[in-house]
Amino acid sequence: MQKTFLEIAASLAFAFAATSAFAHAQLEKATPPVGGTVAPPSQLRLEFSEGVEPRFSGVTLSAAGGGSAELGKPTVEPGHRNVLIVPIAKALSPGVYTVRWHAVSVDTHHTQGTFEFTVK
Repeated sequence: MQKTFLEIAASLAFAFAATSAFAHAQLEKATPPVGGTVAPPSQLRLEFSEGVEPRFSGVTLSAAGGGSAELGKPTVEPGHRNVLIVPIAKALSPGVYTVRWHAVSVDTHHTQGTFEFTVK
């Protein structure tokens, strides 16, 4: 009986460990905030649930009229591989903007998403 209990406990431990290994980088916070209204930002800052690889991750920023904003190369914040920073090359005009992002986490899983914010 005790051996069976130990086998079950060990199996559960391995199952939970495997589940965390299959996690994906989910967007937890964005600056400008999702749905927020802000002054023209100089960068996009996306905070994920785990570290991301900047050379395999990316962001596009488009205005309501369909034009795209010029963005710089994505980098991660020093000491915080879960924070992707994307410079905005020129000041944004007032209006609604759509951010489309894709991220590859340090464990190579791919996620993507979209959100909007408004420049006042």
